[in-house]
Amino acid sequence: MIRQILLKNDILVKLMAVRAYSATSSSSAGSKGPSGPATGAPPADVPGLSTRCVTKKDGPVGPGAERNGTYKVPEYFSYNQTSYFEAEIEMSKFRIPQPSAKN
Repeated sequence: MIRQILLKNDILVKLMAVRAYSATSSSSAGSKGPSGPATGAPPADVPGLSTRCVTKKDGPVGPGAERNGTYKVPEYFSYNQTSYFEAEIEMSKFRIPQPSAKN
């Protein structure tokens, strides 16, 4: 259990170092918080996850993993151990900033 936690922590640290997780928030690092409440809706042109997160396979993906087979969620086999962290990085630029409580 502890080994799994340490492994996940190590993966997260490596991804943050390599992919520059805070690169999107560094442009607003000089301000002390959001400029105001977020009034606009999120952009409508948000793309899906890239191939870094999900790998679509043409052939069989796993044992019995078919829509009409015994295992009905074949997408499970399309992810790897870093897919969650990659998705967090890709989605971070589309998130609405948290409102400030200093009003």
